[in-house]
Amino acid sequence: MKICLYNDVAFKWAFGRQEQTKPLISLLNAVTGYDHPGTLFGKVRIMNPFDISKYQEDKMGILDLRVKEKRTGTWADVEMQVAHQKFYPERSMFYLAGLYRDQLNAGEDYAALRPCHGIHILMSDLLEDETDWYNCYRMTNVKSHKLLSRHWNLYYLELGKFQEAMRKKGVSWNPLEQWCGFLSGTHEPSEPLEEKFRNNKGIMEVHEMLQEFTEDERLREQYRLHEAWLRDQRSIERERREIKEKLAAETRLRKKAEAEKRKAEAELKKREKKAEAEKRKAEAELKKREKKAEAELKERERCSVLALREAGYADERIAEMLGIPEDRVKAVRK
Repeated sequence: MKICLYNDVAFKWAFGRQEQTKPLISLLNAVTGYDHPGTLFGKVRIMNPFDISKYQEDKMGILDLRVKEKRTGTWADVEMQVAHQKFYPERSMFYLAGLYRDQLNAGEDYAALRPCHGIHILMSDLLEDETDWYNCYRMTNVKSHKLLSRHWNLYYLELGKFQEAMRKKGVSWNPLEQWCGFLSGTHEPSEPLEEKFRNNKGIMEVHEMLQEFTEDERLREQYRLHEAWLRDQRSIERERREIKEKLAAETRLRKKAEAEKRKAEAELKKREKKAEAEKRKAEAELKKREKKAEAELKERERCSVLALREAGYADERIAEMLGIPEDRVKAVRK
């Protein structure tokens, strides 16, 4: 039986049992020590340990693991997330805030507060503006970028981006990269562990534990039910993505059509404006020619009147000969 550790039942069983915390401690230290070397977690107490009865009615089970370091009091909240959630960053901050707030009991002051680490292992990409698969967020000054405190720490491990880094040979296989490679894969407990994972004791222990997992009928059944739920969630996510892409395509087409319409309207207005200007120019030219023709006609008329007078014709006879009113003839002067 092949096992995917991003299945909630398998993940919580492997990392959420108080009697076997070494794999969890190894994972916690690999995450928190990736950009800040050191061992933050030694002995831990799991505040909400794995309980298979939790899965009987709810296929989702318990979403996260709450862990407290016994010596320092440092807290961690670990979650494996498969389905995409639009508001996951807000949700993860809400979880971290709760982890921090819930530390104090009545009468305790703020000096009792201890650092908290929210660790989110994601099968689907979340941070679209980030290209790296590992991203850690802390409270910093936006100008100086100096830390306000190391008490709030949010980690996002995007396994899809990690697998892409693997394909591009951009992985050195340090402890965290080993865990990401192991968690994002499918494992057959009866087969030997891959060479690249064999120097990681935590991974080796989980691989050995999975044989026990596959032999437990109740665990296999709950695993199967959760796999069915995951398939449903993936189908929903795929449909959501397809609808989103379809709407985006329709929006692009609508915007393109609107842009083309505006362009055509602007071009039409431009042509209408040009035609109107040409019309006004033609009308002005026509008036100019008509005025010139009228002036030329009047000049010819005047010259004719003067010539006929010179020939001895009376104004009345000239008017009759030219077919114009007599008063116009009388108005002509040299």
